[in-house]
Amino acid sequence: MSPENRHLPKGEYHRGDGDDLRSPCPVINSLANHGYIARNGRNVTANELKVALEQIGLGFDTATALVKISFQAHVDPPADKPRDTSNFGMRDTDQVNDDGDAVINLNQLGRPHAIEHDVSITRQDRALGDCINLNTDLYQQFLQSSEDGVSFTIADLGKHRKKRFEEQKRDNPTIDLDKRMHYIACAEVGAIACVFGKGPLYHVPKEYIEAIFGEERLPFKEGWKPRWIKVFLPEAGAMVLGISYYAWPF
Repeated sequence: MSPENRHLPKGEYHRGDGDDLRSPCPVINSLANHGYIARNGRNVTANELKVALEQIGLGFDTATALVKISFQAHVDPPADKPRDTSNFGMRDTDQVNDDGDAVINLNQLGRPHAIEHDVSITRQDRALGDCINLNTDLYQQFLQSSEDGVSFTIADLGKHRKKRFEEQKRDNPTIDLDKRMHYIACAEVGAIACVFGKGPLYHVPKEYIEAIFGEERLPFKEGWKPRWIKVFLPEAGAMVLGISYYAWPF
């Protein structure tokens, strides 16, 4: 990050510079772009990420679970069983800051054989291209998946996930998405619906999607505010099942 942008106030949006690290997740990248976690994407602590996730509407149990999983030390699985690993950890062993706190760099969220998976909504499969940065063609395809062109429903999100699976199964002979990773993929778009959806049916306005995915920015300008009632695990779990109902590809 350039020196003049290093001390921007928390909450102010600034897109990461060329030497800043970012992840495959647009929401996590948005947290960095707003300064809720380290703007340069380096040495993010577990507590820093947990607090940031709670600030945008996740309950303490949901945020804690996500952070705990992510901050485990990564275990490389046997070469012949790429998904046969005991955890989804993304940290290197003994990766800590000067104070001895466990830390992670945002690009580590894209390391293979962890949480990162094929069949992303807006990222290409690892075997076919860049699995970290936004693919503009996939992004435009995603924007067009809203049935009414105004907002994204649970059905829209789930059906588009299924469509992406069918496309990648056709195009990627080494596709890596088992049932366990399918539910993780559904949880990712489910989190978008829970945190940014409006009303009892969780409709996500198209302009929110454009801000989050297109600019990696929290949609404050579009009128979004974090929920008063946080997203706790039971609600998150129900949302995963709702998305999976429309997205199930097996």
